[in-house]
Amino acid sequence: MTTALITGAAGAIGQAIAAALGAAGMRLALADTDEAALAAALSNGPATSAAALGNGPATSAAALGNGPAAPLNEGPTLHRLDVTDDSSCADVVAAVVAAHGELSLLVNAAGIMVRSTALETDTATFQRVLDVNLTGAYRMAKAAHAALAASGGSIVSISSTHAFLAAKASFAYGVSKAGVSHMTRLLALEWAADGIRVNAVAPTVVPSAMTAGVLADPAYVNRKMAAIPLGAPIAPEHVAAAVAYLASPAAASTTGQILVLDGGESLA
Repeated sequence: MTTALITGAAGAIGQAIAAALGAAGMRLALADTDEAALAAALSNGPATSAAALGNGPATSAAALGNGPAAPLNEGPTLHRLDVTDDSSCADVVAAVVAAHGELSLLVNAAGIMVRSTALETDTATFQRVLDVNLTGAYRMAKAAHAALAASGGSIVSISSTHAFLAAKASFAYGVSKAGVSHMTRLLALEWAADGIRVNAVAPTVVPSAMTAGVLADPAYVNRKMAAIPLGAPIAPEHVAAAVAYLASPAAASTTGQILVLDGGESLA
């Protein structure tokens, strides 16, 4: 059985990914900066119930921390993670390997979004968004490199259609996701010799706490749906299915790819 470490696991996309990978038989290490939300998602959310997440019971909230979290019958382990801190990233990877014996998949799903234009965005905000979305994914990839090389594992990062479609009032977010997409290609090239595959998934807007503001605007929703040829929104489960595919043996020859999930929006 292989082990997946999911960052941003308390979010809507992270929870859906955990459910999909758990259903595929993977052991799960769930990491997030918000430990209360992570524990609540594990115990209360139907998509991430202990039964859905793995073959055994989950660790309790008391197991949260930067040290090793003891696995219970190969159930999920919970880890407090700050992707803006090098030591936190390294400690969580070490804890996952100690708890599960190996690491085969890193899913970079941690992210933040600030809606502002270039002129409205101050330098501190710009740096913060990049530090979480881009540099945070890099920190985690670098911290996990040795473990992934040992297992012949892979990385799947969550990018966005904002990486290649310019959108107003998403300056820092768009730049950060463009960086994630190109970093995916660079790491895929550099780490192929180590047996590590690196891919990303780029969805259009997905219902979540991060996008609740824009999705509460009927005018925005109408414009967005009109721009999607398939005429249907992208759900967290669609992103999760794409991640599960890229992590599976079916994608053994796939690396350096950005799998776009936008219902055809980028075709226009």
